Amino acid sequence: MKSNMNKLMDSVVDVVLQSTENANVGTSERVVSAATGTFMISKGLTDTFSKPSNAVWELILGGALLYRGVTGYCSVKNRLTNLERKKREEPKAYLVEAM
Repeated sequence: MKSNMNKLMDSVVDVVLQSTENANVGTSERVVSAATGTFMISKGLTDTFSKPSNAVWELILGGALLYRGVTGYCSVKNRLTNLERKKREEPKAYLVEAM
């Protein structure tokens, strides 16, 4: 079991290190996301029959983290950076009081 997990981790790390044009997540974040996602998916699969409600959430979150790690794109991070960019680009209106 451990050797299969090591092979899976090696293949995931190889994919993660490839850069894509839409990537907004750094390499270290991608590696951590992919590793955590892989762990959560394996834990969700082992908990499927003993704790089904936990297993569903572990599989969903693990899949999302694995997707984030493999593609390098995070829609939450993208939305937050767009909001910050809009706040900086908004023209500031000042009220000047004439005496």
